[in-house]
Amino acid sequence: MDYARTELFQASLDSEQEGSTISESGSCDAYDHQPRPSFADEHGLIELLEGDRAYDLIYRNCKSGLGDQCQLLSILRNGFRTIGARAKLKSFQVFQEAVEMKHVGDEGGGGGSRVKYGWCAVTKTELKSVLEYGFSQPRNNDGSYGRGLYLSPDNALLECVKDSAPESEDGMRFLLLSRVILGKSEVVPRGSTQSCPSSPEFDSGVDDLASPKKYIVWSTHVNTHVLPEFLVCVKTPFNFNNRSPRRSRSPWMPFPVLIKALSKFLPPSQISIIQKHYRDQQNMRISRSELIQRVRRITGDKLLVHIIKAVGHKVQQH
Repeated sequence: MDYARTELFQASLDSEQEGSTISESGSCDAYDHQPRPSFADEHGLIELLEGDRAYDLIYRNCKSGLGDQCQLLSILRNGFRTIGARAKLKSFQVFQEAVEMKHVGDEGGGGGSRVKYGWCAVTKTELKSVLEYGFSQPRNNDGSYGRGLYLSPDNALLECVKDSAPESEDGMRFLLLSRVILGKSEVVPRGSTQSCPSSPEFDSGVDDLASPKKYIVWSTHVNTHVLPEFLVCVKTPFNFNNRSPRRSRSPWMPFPVLIKALSKFLPPSQISIIQKHYRDQQNMRISRSELIQRVRRITGDKLLVHIIKAVGHKVQQH
């Protein structure tokens, strides 16, 4: 299901790369106290406004991935305004076509260049040079998957934020959403010292082929196969990286079973709303986490806990 949501997010963003309603004010300026050109202008960025299709897609993706733990301050698009930035755009397009041609006729339906969106955290000091010139030095990661740039898939934003460090005590972080040419990926085991593809057959690495949490772009490919397109500025709570996500220890139960059980306690009008949310989730209009949050707001946690304890164990025994 995460793959389906990822593909929908990918296709939606791909269709919204032109014609957006924009402003160039750059609300990250709140953290620049000295009079200077706006944050957006200084970095060749264009701020997106609420109501812009790309803004809304990324905003929903962020809220789904981070919930209410983080405050989303602004979303900006790479304007490719400088000669260097435009050169990087053209270079990316050339390599995308090259990888596409390389894998023409490959068996398995992997599909040519396989361009995906991936998240990567950067510091404010390196942001401008990354946008202008690319990634110059090995990234500040733990090196557990070799030498290169590690990106989180667009549906794994929380992993990206946890792997990053706050810019200052107020928890400010800068997250790049980039296009990534994956081509044909190979599995990279943890502890690898790899720094390039193991053979010409491969173009990138992943930690898991079926459900990747990390895209690995080798240091040899990082400035040809990664194109930063959006910057998201977020503010995280103090000590965010050391927080462990709460994991439910309650028995699992299918949503249709849960809805049937809830119908014994809630009026039909509220059941209809829950059923609509469930249909929206099945049609990939909202994520599963959003569905759960909406149901919790309607039912309250006490009723949910009661039903899960009463019905959940019976479901698991069948």
